[in-house]
Amino acid sequence: MKYSFCPKCGDKLKSVNHENKTRLQCSACGFIFYQNAKPTASVLIENDKGEILLTRRAIEPLKGYWDTAGGFCEEDEHPEDAARREIKEELGVDVELTGLVGIFMDYYGDGGDWTINIHYSGRIKGGDIKPADDIDGYEWFPLDSLPEVAFESGQSALDTLKKMRAK
Repeated sequence: MKYSFCPKCGDKLKSVNHENKTRLQCSACGFIFYQNAKPTASVLIENDKGEILLTRRAIEPLKGYWDTAGGFCEEDEHPEDAARREIKEELGVDVELTGLVGIFMDYYGDGGDWTINIHYSGRIKGGDIKPADDIDGYEWFPLDSLPEVAFESGQSALDTLKKMRAK
């Protein structure tokens, strides 16, 4: 997302070179806006057969694509808590996080933001799957027969999990 006005005083922002990067700076108060990556947390949910649960996106960006379950962290939220909350919101189940798969960079949507995507492995520990309205379906896939997923970070996480499980 690109900004035009200062969040402190409301005056116009202009592009400047600051610390060898193009930044937005307020013309009036001098506030420098740092466009930081947004953190996300996702869980590669596994069942007893070693299959991975993927969800089909019901919203843009990449509506209709398979995706790992998860979402954006709240401002004051630890990524592990965000991962559990997102799974509860999206799928209606409680998960136990069993490990950290990895941290991957990505870009969210056309004209969107850079993201830092933290992927955990996990298992359902309670509840029945009831997808929320931002999910158009779900399916369990064998780790060696995964479909193309929406975001590069999700694909990288799945590839990393495959390598971890092959050891």
